[in-house]
Amino acid sequence: MPRTSSRAAERISMARSSVQRLRLTPVAAVCAGLLSVPLLAAAQGTAASTDAQKLDTVTVSGFRASLESSISTKRNADAIVESISAEDIGKLPDISIADALSRLPGLTSQRVAGRSSVISIRGMAPRYGVTLLNGREIVSTGDNRSVEYDQFPSELINAATVYKTPDASLSAQGLSGTVNMKTLRPLDFASSQGVVSARLERNSNGSLNPEISGTGNRVSASWVTQSADRTLGAAVGFAHLDSPNQEKHYKSWWWANTNDWGSPLPGTPTDSVALQGFELGAASSRQKRDGLMAVLEYKPSADFHSTLDLYYSKFDQTEARRSVMSDMSTWSGVSWSNASTSTVNGDKIVTSGVVNGAKAVALTTYNKRQDDISAIGWNNEFKLGSAWKASADLSYSKAKRDEQNAEVQAGALAPVSLGRVNIATGDGLSTFAPTQDFADAKTMYLSDPAGWGRDGRSQFPKVRDQLKALKLSASRSFEGWLSSVEAGLDYSERDKDMNRSEVYYNLKSNRAPALIPASLLRTPTDLGFAGSNIRMVNFDLPSVLGLYDVSPAATDQAPGRVWSVHEQVTAAHGKLGFDFNWGVPVHGSLGLRIVHAKQWSNGLLWNPKTNAADPSTGGSSYTDTLPSLNLAADVTTNTIVRFGLAKVLARPNMEDMRAGFSGIGVSSTAPHLWSANGGNPMLEPWRADAVDLSVEHYFSKRSYVAAATFHKHIKNFVYSQSIPFDFTGFPNPGAFTPFSNIGTLSTQANGKGGMIAGTELSGSLDGSLVSKALDGIGVTLSYSDTRSSLHEGNDVSKPLDGLSGKATNFTVYYERDGISARIGSRHRSPFVTTVRGTFGENVPSMISGETIIDAQIGYAFESGAYKGLSLTLQLNNLRDRPYRTRVGVSTGSVDPKATLPERYTTYGRQFLLGGSYKF
Repeated sequence: MPRTSSRAAERISMARSSVQRLRLTPVAAVCAGLLSVPLLAAAQGTAASTDAQKLDTVTVSGFRASLESSISTKRNADAIVESISAEDIGKLPDISIADALSRLPGLTSQRVAGRSSVISIRGMAPRYGVTLLNGREIVSTGDNRSVEYDQFPSELINAATVYKTPDASLSAQGLSGTVNMKTLRPLDFASSQGVVSARLERNSNGSLNPEISGTGNRVSASWVTQSADRTLGAAVGFAHLDSPNQEKHYKSWWWANTNDWGSPLPGTPTDSVALQGFELGAASSRQKRDGLMAVLEYKPSADFHSTLDLYYSKFDQTEARRSVMSDMSTWSGVSWSNASTSTVNGDKIVTSGVVNGAKAVALTTYNKRQDDISAIGWNNEFKLGSAWKASADLSYSKAKRDEQNAEVQAGALAPVSLGRVNIATGDGLSTFAPTQDFADAKTMYLSDPAGWGRDGRSQFPKVRDQLKALKLSASRSFEGWLSSVEAGLDYSERDKDMNRSEVYYNLKSNRAPALIPASLLRTPTDLGFAGSNIRMVNFDLPSVLGLYDVSPAATDQAPGRVWSVHEQVTAAHGKLGFDFNWGVPVHGSLGLRIVHAKQWSNGLLWNPKTNAADPSTGGSSYTDTLPSLNLAADVTTNTIVRFGLAKVLARPNMEDMRAGFSGIGVSSTAPHLWSANGGNPMLEPWRADAVDLSVEHYFSKRSYVAAATFHKHIKNFVYSQSIPFDFTGFPNPGAFTPFSNIGTLSTQANGKGGMIAGTELSGSLDGSLVSKALDGIGVTLSYSDTRSSLHEGNDVSKPLDGLSGKATNFTVYYERDGISARIGSRHRSPFVTTVRGTFGENVPSMISGETIIDAQIGYAFESGAYKGLSLTLQLNNLRDRPYRTRVGVSTGSVDPKATLPERYTTYGRQFLLGGSYKF
C-alpha cells in the first residue's frame, strides 16, 4: 500500500535535492542516452546546472502528470506494484482500461473481437489473477471469474494499481497478481470542477454488413464538488459508448492426411497433408455501453471518514456475421483434380488444385448480448484516540448476462465446385473460385446443404453472478522500528449461475428447402477482400425465423451447460509494518492471511436410462495459510531494492467446479467399474510459493529504470485427469452390478506442479534529464521474458494457457505548450489461450505474435477564451495488424509439433476525433 510516513516524505525531499547530482552520474547519462540520438544532439552545448532545481517548480498536466503520479505510487509502495493514473478527470492515458494496463511491465492484453478485453499478468492467463474495484472483488459476466475490462468505461476510472506481490490487507488476491481499479475521491480535489467530452469514431473497414455502420461516438461527463467547509464531497460521472467493429475473417478448419486413417482424399497424393475445410466471412458488430459512477464522501472531522461508491454499467452488443464455408474432407464427398503440393517444414502440403463436389454453406449468424453490472460499497473509517484506527467496509455487486447466438443455413440444392483453390501455408489467405454465385437469391435456398441434421439453431447463454462482502479491520501506528500493526476479518458470499440452453430450427413443411422471401433481401455482402470473388446473399435473420419450427436441442449436454457454484470465504489477516535503519533504511510489511473457503455446486447429471437430466450436488471446504513478506531497502537516496516472499493462490475456474456429469456407465468386463466425465465440485485452488526481487533507480519525478525477477513454484496445478470418485446414488445404465461405488471420473483436478519465472525491465526517461530544452519529450519502455515448466493438461505438447514468452511496450511522447503527441507499440509473442467458440464453448487457440501500434495528437488551450478546451485525434491499430492463429496437423506430419495457419482476421484501423472541456 502507498506509504504516508514521515520517512517517505523525507525520502522524496532528498530525491529532489539530489536530482542535479545524479543527472551527471554515468548511470543517468547512459539511460538518458536511450532517448535517441537527436535528443543528445540537441542537448549539446546547453548549460544545465540549474535545470533540475527549476524542474521541481514546474507544474505539469496531461500525460506527464499521469506519469508522475504512477511513478510516485510505484516508488512509495511497500509491495512491488505498477500503476496507471488519469491525466485529468475522466481521462486515462488510453481509450480503454485494458489498453492502459497492457502498457505496464509484465502485463499483456488479449484482443477479443478486435478490442483489448482481458489482461494477463506475468505471462499467466487471466484466470490466475484477481480484479478489484475500490479494493473489493468484482463480479463478471463471463463463465468464470475473469473480468472483461471493456465493461468498465475508462472515463470513470481514476487509477489502477497492479500488485505483483501480495498485500495481506487486500480482501482478495490472485496468484499472478491483483488489479485494483479505483474511482476518484471528491475530497482529494482542491475545488469543484467538471469535464465534458465527445468523440466521433470511425472504422477503416467501413460497413461490411448493412445493419451496422462503420461510425460511432463516445460521450462522457464528470462533476466533482465539495461543501464550503470541505466536510462533504460528491462526484458523478456518466460515459456513453457507441462503437462499431468491422471484422474480415478467414479460417482454415483443420489439416490432415486422412489416408493415415484409411480414408484417402480423392485426387490428392496419399502421402500429402490437405486442408479439410474453410470459412470466409464478414462480421459487423456494435457495442453500446452506458456507465454511471457516483461517489459521496463525508468527513466531518479528522476522526471519521465515510465513503459511498456506486457503479453501474449496461453493455449491449449486436453482431451480424455472414460466412461462406465448406467441409473439404473425404467424408463430405469432395474430390481434387490437378492437385499440386509444396514442402512445408518437411511435410508435403496440397497447395493448389480444383475442388469439386463441395456442399458449401452460406451461414448467417446473429448475436445479441446484454450485460449489466452494478456495484455498491460503503466504507467507514474511525480514528480511536491518537493512534488507533478502525474501518468497516460493506459491499455488494451483481452481474447479469442475457445472450442469443443464432444461425441459419443456406446453399445450392446440389454440390458445387470450389474452382481453382490456392492454399496459404504461411501468412495470408487461401483463395477460392467457386462456380456457385452465393449472392444469387434464385439459387440459394434456406436448407441444410451440408447435412448437419438441422436448418439452423440458437443458443441462449444466461449468467447471473452476485457477491456480498464485509470487511472489518483495525490498525495502529507507532514511532520506532515497528511502524504499524493491523488486523482484520473478511467474509464474502458469491453465487454464480450459468444456463446455456439450445434450440434447433427446422423449416416448415417437413424441412423443405425454401427461397428467401424477396421482401427480406438486401444488398449482398462482399467477401472479395480475401482475394476470392465471392459475394453472399444477405437478409435479416430474425425476420426469417417465422419460416422455421423450433425444438429443444442438445438436452444431453445440459450437465456441462446448466450449473451454479456457491462460495463462502472467511479470512482473517494480520500485518506488521516496519521502518528501521539496518545500515540502510528498510521499510515494508510482514503479513499473514488465513483463508477458509466453503464451496458447493448444484448441477445436473444425464441419466441414460431415462434420457433426462437429474439434479446433482457436491462440494468441499479447505483452509489456506498465506504468509507474505515485503521488504524495501533504500540502498541510496534514489535506489530501492525490493524483496517479496509469499504463498499465493488462485481459485479454480467456476465452470470446472460444476456438479455436472455425463457419459455415466459401468464397464461390461469384471470388475464392472463406474466411469463418467464432468465437473469437479471438490476442486481446490492453484497454490504457489512466490519469490520476487526488484531494483529501482529514480532520476526524477518522471524518470526511473527498474529490473525485476520472479519465480513461482506451482504446487498443485489443475489439469484434466481421471480421479477416484464415489458414484453412490448415480443411475446404473447397464445390466452389470458394479464391484464398488468407487469408480473413475474424467475431470479437472489438482495434480503435479511446476514453475513459472521471468525477468522484467522497465523505465521512463524524460528529456529534461539531458537539457531543459528537451523538457516535454520522453519515452517509456518495458520488456518481459517469462518461462514455465507447466503444460496444459500436463501434456508437454501443450504450452501453458496464456503464456507469452516475451512482451515489450514502447511509448514516445511529446507534451509542451499545449501540444501533445504520443505513439506507442505493444508486442506480444505467440501464446495459446482459451477463447469462446462459435456457441459459447471454451476452446483452445494458438495465437500468433502481434505488434499493435497506436498514436494520438492533441492540443490544449491553456489560456484565453478557450482555456480548458482540448482537442484530440487518435489512431488505434495503426497498421491494421491481423489477429492470426495456428493449429496443429491432426495426422500425417513428420513433426508432431508442426503447425499450419488457422485464423486470419483483420479489424481495421480505429479513428477517434473529438475534444473535452474542463470547467
